[in-house]
Amino acid sequence: MPRKASVTEIAKRLIGTGVDVATVYHRDSEAADRFRKEAKESGCRMIIERMDVTDFSALDRFVSSVMKEFGRVDYLINNVGIDTLDKSVHDMTFDEWKLSQDVLLNAPFLLCKSVIPTMRKQGYGRIINIGASSKDYRKGIPGLSAFGVHKGALAIFTKTLALEEITNGITVNMVAPGSTKNAGTFPEEKENPGKQYPPRPPS
Repeated sequence: MPRKASVTEIAKRLIGTGVDVATVYHRDSEAADRFRKEAKESGCRMIIERMDVTDFSALDRFVSSVMKEFGRVDYLINNVGIDTLDKSVHDMTFDEWKLSQDVLLNAPFLLCKSVIPTMRKQGYGRIINIGASSKDYRKGIPGLSAFGVHKGALAIFTKTLALEEITNGITVNMVAPGSTKNAGTFPEEKENPGKQYPPRPPS
């Protein structure tokens, strides 16, 4: 099952503001090459590596290489995803369930663990976890149990870590922007929002 460690618009915006960026990608080497070129043209330093985020030892080595190159970590954005497992609980294997957990929950946990000591030493850090789309997965959606459970767990983890680290100068937030053009859009999100409301009665 492909893992989407996305080199996205987030990295492009950071590069555009002069921020040195370290990121990983899973399969789109052409996009990675474009980002390297954009970073070089903007005068920013960039570390970009092809990686499977379920290789947890590789994640730790990546953070170590970032520290060696940049000397600090101010921001961590956990924007890794996985191709949707559209399977019922009955049809899903444990390996598929575990893969979803490793990508959506365990990798962000380990990355947070890796950068927090540095952020504490700096007295400053910003951690952002990317949440689910506009659907309310806490209500349960048939066929998306793994995604919903692990994104829900990430939300609780985010709130807990925020409370633990706020006194150390580290803020932790979750952003759920909804579906995007590149990642896919639910059919109902393509409709005019006004259609969701009944017409106003005549005055």
